[in-house]
Amino acid sequence: MKNFFYLAVLMAAISCNSNAKEPDPLVQASKYKSHFGSDTVDVKLRKVTYNGTLLMEYKYANGYLTEFKKYVAFSQPRYFSTGLFTRNAGVPVKFDLNVAQIIPETEFVSEKQDPRSTIQYSTVKTDSTWELTEQNFQKPATFKKNYLFNKDGFVTKQTVTHSGGENYVVTYVRNPENNVSKTWKNKLSETTQSEKVDFVYDNKSNPFFKLGVDWQGEFSNYAISPNNPVLETIYNEQNRGVKSTYTYEYLPNGYPKKVTIVRGFINVDGIEEQTTPVVLEFEYY
Repeated sequence: MKNFFYLAVLMAAISCNSNAKEPDPLVQASKYKSHFGSDTVDVKLRKVTYNGTLLMEYKYANGYLTEFKKYVAFSQPRYFSTGLFTRNAGVPVKFDLNVAQIIPETEFVSEKQDPRSTIQYSTVKTDSTWELTEQNFQKPATFKKNYLFNKDGFVTKQTVTHSGGENYVVTYVRNPENNVSKTWKNKLSETTQSEKVDFVYDNKSNPFFKLGVDWQGEFSNYAISPNNPVLETIYNEQNRGVKSTYTYEYLPNGYPKKVTIVRGFINVDGIEEQTTPVVLEFEYY
C-alpha cells in the first residue's frame, strides 16, 4: 500500500469572496501529528524485520526521526535506500530519498545511492492548510500537494497537481479517534471514486504515527492514524471489497511487537484469494 496525501477550488472561492473568513493563523505547528508533525516520538522504533529479514532501520536526533535505511531481501539483507529529513525547530523543511541500483538476478547493489525524489515543505501560513512540492527524478515529474486539516490537526484532504499527468484529490474520513476510517481518490476530470479503502483499528499506539512514514519508509495511510489497523477493505473497480487482516502481539506499553498480515485480493478469474501471511516484527530503542 503506497499511496501517505489541493484545495485550489476552495481557496479560489475564498479569495473571490471578500466577506469570507480567512483561516486562523498558525498557533502551534506541533498540532500536525500526521506527517508534518513537530512532536517528538513517544517510543523510538529502531528496526523492522519482514518475515525475519531486516527491512528498515530508523535514526533520531532530539526525539525526531532524521533518517531511515531500507534493505532489500537478498540471501543477506542489503542496504540500498536512505530517507533523510531536514527540520527547523522540529518542523519538517525537506525530505530526500536516495536509492542504489539493484539487480535481483545477481543480488548486485551499487555502492552509490542516487537521488530518487525530494520534498520541499512550504512555510506554514494557516491552521487549516499545508503545502509541499515533491519532485521525482526517476520519472521526471513534479507534484504540488495541498493538505487540508481538521480542527484537531489531522489531514482530511490532499489535492495534487501533477506536472505530467492527471490532477486528483484524496479524501480521508476520520472516526472519533481521528483514525482514517475511509479514504478514496477522485480525478479532477471525473466524478467517480477510485482506490477506495475502509479501515478498522485497535486502541493501541501506532509506532509509525509520529514518524510520518510507514514500515517501507513511505508517506502512506498507515502513518497518519494514531492507532493500528486490524481490518482493511480495498474496493476494486466493480466496487467489490476484499479484506485484509492485521493480527498483533503487543508490548506491555501498548505498542505492537509483531503483526501478522494476511492480504486479500481478487485474481484474474475474479475469485477472491488471500496471500501467504507476512510477519513484521518491531524492535525499539
